[in-house]
Amino acid sequence: MIVITAALNNARLAGIVGFLDAGTSPAQIQLYGGTRPATPLLAPGTPLLAAINLAKPSGTIQNDELVLVPASTDAMVQSSGIAAWARMVAGDGTVGFDCDAGAGLGPWAVQLAQVQLFAGGAVRLLRAVLV
Repeated sequence: MIVITAALNNARLAGIVGFLDAGTSPAQIQLYGGTRPATPLLAPGTPLLAAINLAKPSGTIQNDELVLVPASTDAMVQSSGIAAWARMVAGDGTVGFDCDAGAGLGPWAVQLAQVQLFAGGAVRLLRAVLV
């Protein structure tokens, strides 16, 4: 088991912000339903439900956590489905990582107002946090 200091953790989190902010486009939290692929390098097996653009910088480090900052609170839903996981994509299109998504407070990194999404509607990001 490795135990790191808060200073090293914060440097790691700052590196994630740098990664996400690469390129001229905003980084995105892409929401998907179904089963998450084994690695972020594999294509999702279900359609993209919604993409939430992040601000630049894409997040702030608060209390040893990276809190991602959306460009706006709501995003347009592209396909109907139940959001189960999220893919973080840098502004240059490079996939960074996948994580769980769910409704309200819970063990997931991406917290949404609701997970049942309908095409043409809106999805609201409540909070996205990495530790």
